[in-house]
Amino acid sequence: MKKKIAKTLTLLLLLSSAVVYAEPPSHVDTVATATTWVEEAPVKSAPAPKATMPKVTQTETVVPVSGDHQIYVVVNGDVLWKIAQKHNLTLEQLLALNPQLKNPNLLSVGQQIIVKHTAPVAAADPAPAGSVKVYQGLGYTTAFRNGPGSDSEGIPVYSFNIAMAQATFDEEGRILSVYIDGYEVSTPNYDGASMPHFSGWPDKEGYNVTDHDTEKVSGISVNTKESAAAEVAAWQTKRQRGDSYHMNPSNEWYKQMDFFQKFFVGKTVAELEEWFQKNTTATGRPIKASTTKEDELAKLAKLTDAEKAVLADMVSGATMYVRDAHGDFLGAVANAYENRVEVVIPVK
Repeated sequence: MKKKIAKTLTLLLLLSSAVVYAEPPSHVDTVATATTWVEEAPVKSAPAPKATMPKVTQTETVVPVSGDHQIYVVVNGDVLWKIAQKHNLTLEQLLALNPQLKNPNLLSVGQQIIVKHTAPVAAADPAPAGSVKVYQGLGYTTAFRNGPGSDSEGIPVYSFNIAMAQATFDEEGRILSVYIDGYEVSTPNYDGASMPHFSGWPDKEGYNVTDHDTEKVSGISVNTKESAAAEVAAWQTKRQRGDSYHMNPSNEWYKQMDFFQKFFVGKTVAELEEWFQKNTTATGRPIKASTTKEDELAKLAKLTDAEKAVLADMVSGATMYVRDAHGDFLGAVANAYENRVEVVIPVK
């Protein structure tokens, strides 16, 4: 059942990649870390009404919070459409928040304008006697990659990664348990036999196919409904690929991820973000004590002896990335926290 759910999630995510990674120069032994985020265009506001007061440059705007509203106090020179723009609202949205404004062109200094509704924070209900309250979340991140490499005819390989995390948190946001996995799927011209492939949509133009034994292009894919369904049905996650992943024969992907999962327990997402910021290379690997790179030595110099010991223990069990073009697994854990729901578990 878990496998079917994961594959269904993957199909839904095929068209929703949010991160684009570029293939690095050949002399670099890792993938590019630059990220391009595509953001939705902001909502256009209605044409600005003509201001009825002269402009006055202000150095500070006071936005107090009153009850469950965020309030903006009008100063000399304000016009309503600029107030809306400043708070990422359209004029119509701002007027909807302020039905008391009968004339949008008439404002007075000191007048209070609602610019945001802030929901009151309700006190959490205690767990019933004989039970414990936890929070569970399912998270994922998606990434599209130009690579790895190209085939024997110079045609680029393309791939996408879906990082997935199922996590349980306590009321303070500390991780109680976490399980991480992911898909990496490429075009059929990649020469890795264990890599899941997707050759193209049914009845659409084919793509180069590489023979895994010769590592040479052997033909062009013929895409049918049956072939596409068979490819998707054969997809395996990084854990399912096991030792056939061939990332590191002595310490494969799933073994290193098991180590990371144990390290995550007891920490909040914010604490993990801070740790990886302080203890990893520019490309996201835990820093080794043997490094000779100046930027990494500078990071090590800022660590206490206790922090260095923790880092050394990490390097002994895991040296791969948790946030790169092969998958943003740390981001998937953060997304699981964002999606968490309350669960009350009976305790005997």
